[in-house]
Amino acid sequence: MLVMPALARRGTRLLFPPGTPQNKCNMDFLAPENLLRHGYKDCVLCDAERKGEEKRCEDCPGRLDQRERLLFEIRRERVRRTAGLLSLVFPGLGHIYAERYGTGLFWASLLPLALGLVLNVWKGFAIGHVALLAAAGLVWRLAWLDARRGSRDPAAPCESACPGGVRVPDYIALVREDRPLEALALVHDRLPFAAFCGRACPHPCERDCARNESGAPIAIMELKRYASDAGDAVGVLPLPIETEGEGALRAAVVGAGPAGLAAADTLARLGCRVTVFDAEEEPGGMMRYGAPEFRFPREALEGDLERIFARGVAFRGGVAIGRDRSFRDLERDGFEAVLVAAGTPVALTVPGSGTAEQGFHDARSLLGSVRRGRPIRLAGRVVVIGGGDVAVDAARTALRLGAADAAIVCIESREEMPAHPWEVEDAIAEGVTLIPSTAVKRFLPGGGCVSGIEALRVERFGRDAGGRVVPVTLAGTEFGIPADTVVMAVGSRPDLGFLPPFSARVSLEGERHVYRLRLRDRDSNLKVYLLGDCASGPGTVVEAAASGRAAALAVYSGLRAGDAVMARCKDNYRRRREPHEPDRPGWRVRRQGARLPVEGRRGNFEEIDKGFARECALEEAERCARCNLHL
Repeated sequence: MLVMPALARRGTRLLFPPGTPQNKCNMDFLAPENLLRHGYKDCVLCDAERKGEEKRCEDCPGRLDQRERLLFEIRRERVRRTAGLLSLVFPGLGHIYAERYGTGLFWASLLPLALGLVLNVWKGFAIGHVALLAAAGLVWRLAWLDARRGSRDPAAPCESACPGGVRVPDYIALVREDRPLEALALVHDRLPFAAFCGRACPHPCERDCARNESGAPIAIMELKRYASDAGDAVGVLPLPIETEGEGALRAAVVGAGPAGLAAADTLARLGCRVTVFDAEEEPGGMMRYGAPEFRFPREALEGDLERIFARGVAFRGGVAIGRDRSFRDLERDGFEAVLVAAGTPVALTVPGSGTAEQGFHDARSLLGSVRRGRPIRLAGRVVVIGGGDVAVDAARTALRLGAADAAIVCIESREEMPAHPWEVEDAIAEGVTLIPSTAVKRFLPGGGCVSGIEALRVERFGRDAGGRVVPVTLAGTEFGIPADTVVMAVGSRPDLGFLPPFSARVSLEGERHVYRLRLRDRDSNLKVYLLGDCASGPGTVVEAAASGRAAALAVYSGLRAGDAVMARCKDNYRRRREPHEPDRPGWRVRRQGARLPVEGRRGNFEEIDKGFARECALEEAERCARCNLHL
């Protein structure tokens, strides 16, 4: 039986519970509207010993604003790395440096114990001495690994599964207590795209939800959207952090997609002067031009973007770095660092595919034309080549643009398709035909346009001489697929030809998707970083946002290290023990929000998912097992 902590009305460990004595300073910052203006602030006051009296933790500043929390995070990372180096000198030394005194003394005592055993029983060499010396070496290595890892609170499975590290159980607890604005502010602490990720996120957090063991997982994505919609209804925008005049760090971000905007948002919260450059006239990247309206409406995107630019981020659209401006120009303009988040704008092609006049279209161009208000009218049968989410979106969009029929042809089986299963199910429900395990042999012309596709069945996958995965087809299984229009959705790649000459790209420690470029120009002091999809390949919005945030913290840590050293505050919020209560049958049933009926989807781009109503959101949040709390 699943045992859950009982719902305590005093709230989560993050804010003051009702009736708790407050600090003598002005507590207006705890108002939900001010949390949206100034960013989420953890309450770091401990419980009062007696009613009416306040007692603060040692070295506790009373509250941490958004800049202080980021500086604390940077300093904690620097301390963790230094602790790892010190533990190479002697086990436990790094723990003591990181103020983990008990753990440090434990590790420091193990090594003399192991060596002492060797000396005390030494009567000539024996095999047992090798085991003891190996144990001493193991102690040294384990102490080094533990010091590098640092101290961490136990994280719930959903929080660990989130690429952005969003504190999922905590914002669900705030929704459960009917405080959606505070939940939104907490999400924005890690992820500035709550509206998008509340609609189109692959939600790996739900796959690891503890509720899967008894019932259905918590609707984490829908609860995030509920909080975002509540924030949009209020319309409160954050206030910019006061910059340090001319001494503030100036950074340029190339690319206004999720990675670039997340980096700009984080740098702005640190008090930097940030300018975002993009070749498109409007910001958003694939969120604006790649996500169809029925999944992510424009109004929701504008809400996310308004919050980012309200922090003081400047945007210059229609400016392509490498074409209109060079990196040397950026350095002359006073920028100290450039963060390149150009995405993967170049679409891959299939041999034999032609032009739009011949009935061929690129999936990204097709989706982008609709978002720009210049939709392409389609008729007859449309065949989409590809098996990812873009291919599924293109097929569903084709039906809304007037196509009589739409089919998806992919080399993978349905179970192996990169597209998310729920998106494939929606596409099939809307009338899209799926033709899996099929490879294109050639395109059939007819009257100057494409008239069909000659295809082969795929038996399995192999590797060519270069190590690339290629489909192995079955000879003699050729068959035809009629088509009036072919849409190519077979992937994309980055175009980094505009980068300045560099000798190597160095991966930042602990950040696999952020690289620092070593420029060949020794006269240049410009720091250039590569992040997002152009560094790691196509990924999700939450992965790109995590890359952007990590890059921003790395840039500030490297160029303004003194500010991070000054952040000598402690994270003192507590996790309380909760009483247990048995699982309830009602907690095993997942709530469902309203959806647009299938028969009402053709011919329009109305959003399909309508989101949770208030009562539904509260009931769904109540199902959370609170597995981040001490039992």
